Amino acid sequence: METKGSNDHPDPHLQEVGEYGNGEDLQKTINCIMENNVVGIAVSDVGGVYKSFNLGAEQLTGYSRGEIVGKDPPPAIFLEEDTSAINKALALQGHVENMEVRLKRRDGGLREVSLSVSSCANGCEYIQFIIDNTEKKHLQSLLLHSQKMEVVGEMAGGIAHDFNNLLEGILGYTTFMMDMIESGNELRSYLEIVERSAKKASDLTERLLTFSRDEGKVSSLVNCNTLLREVVKLLERTIDRRIVIEVKLEKNLNAIRGAAGQIEQAFLNACLNARDAMSEGGKLYISSENVVLDKSYPPLSLNMGSGKYVRVSVTDTGVGMDKETQNRMFEPFFTTKKRGEGTGLGLNMVYGIVHNHGGFINVYSEIGKGTVFNIYIPAHDDRAPEDVVEREWQEVPAGKGEKILVIDDEPIVRDLSMEMLEKLGYKAIVAGDADDGMRKFKEQKDDIELVVLDIILPGASGHEVFKRMREIKSDTLVLLSSGYNRAFVGEEFINGSQIDFIQKPYSMEDLAREVRRILDRK
Repeated sequence: METKGSNDHPDPHLQEVGEYGNGEDLQKTINCIMENNVVGIAVSDVGGVYKSFNLGAEQLTGYSRGEIVGKDPPPAIFLEEDTSAINKALALQGHVENMEVRLKRRDGGLREVSLSVSSCANGCEYIQFIIDNTEKKHLQSLLLHSQKMEVVGEMAGGIAHDFNNLLEGILGYTTFMMDMIESGNELRSYLEIVERSAKKASDLTERLLTFSRDEGKVSSLVNCNTLLREVVKLLERTIDRRIVIEVKLEKNLNAIRGAAGQIEQAFLNACLNARDAMSEGGKLYISSENVVLDKSYPPLSLNMGSGKYVRVSVTDTGVGMDKETQNRMFEPFFTTKKRGEGTGLGLNMVYGIVHNHGGFINVYSEIGKGTVFNIYIPAHDDRAPEDVVEREWQEVPAGKGEKILVIDDEPIVRDLSMEMLEKLGYKAIVAGDADDGMRKFKEQKDDIELVVLDIILPGASGHEVFKRMREIKSDTLVLLSSGYNRAFVGEEFINGSQIDFIQKPYSMEDLAREVRRILDRK
């Protein structure tokens, strides 16, 4: 039996493709595949005039084939410098394979594409295959940025920890000297300046720790609308009157789980950044809404879970940011402000808090048109209460002669803690490492009422020392201390071991309250 069309197409391979029928049918099939392919496919002559332009190319470039095919010269769809590179490669090797170039759309937008060009069989035409890599490049950029931020965060956390140990000595001994000098004395006024500066430095290190460590995972429900109202109240009292604030909060906003104080600080910092972008005035839009995201949203591809989120948007009509600034805006100490006008820690604190709460930030900005900060935090099914609990003030309590063991490898912190405790009415003994601490504990375990224990020690960690002490005396009271925050120490460890924590640098009043509270609970 003779295959249909075999006389027209003696090639045996074509004869076997019965489902395509004759050569004309096969050509139609090939044309259909080319026409409807998502890859941009175009054919041009050696002079650059396009002969065909498929649907994928139309969608990618924004040009219709009527605006491209037959035009001499055709619209330039690649940037000038990339076009030169393409022509050079064709002249040297006759083809282009997976060259990364930038495509300029009809609307002016740029796309990152992979271009392959081959000479057609007739030698008079070129066929182009254009694959859009823009989203792939974007995701790679997000991944690299995320990895860089993790490394920077680890470095920032280590610096903050060491600096907090130094600040403990500066603040503590400054307080001692101030107590020795009468009010009104010129020396006391100088010391007050030192104290204020050290406290500001402590605040900066706390921001670094928030940026670098997972401090946000605490089990309390938070209503973002409540926090945003507080932020707006503060802004209305302090912001430039030329800036108009507009607020739109979604009713029945889903709750999130986290640390209310940190999240409020993140919202405030985002708003302050928007304020700084509008030195000549403008509009500040603040909104909240419930959203549901799936994996098609690009940031979710970076190990973010799909599902319900609360989105808080902060939009300004300010100067906007270029791409370089957007790429670096969350880095610690990066700022576009003049020297002395900013620390460069505002936005990285926003990044750290949101990241630590399992969320992410999407930023859109154009020079001269303003910036939109979209903050996404995973939503919780339960509703959060609206009320805010105020912290109750307590008097500074004195000691009753109890013996306290301080174990810390920093001499200035160790000596200062001993002086503080003795001034408060306690008996203090000190140790500089794990072995010395354990020896003194074993010798005086029946008299030691409390151990103030540093987390990072020569010889063994504070966690290990604590476990050894509990093995010797099961009801040993311990106050863990560190230049890192609670998250570094381990929330589960603290709660599971029923021990307490104080972060350096702490004041004598802070130490007094913690020690007294623990001892009175016994």
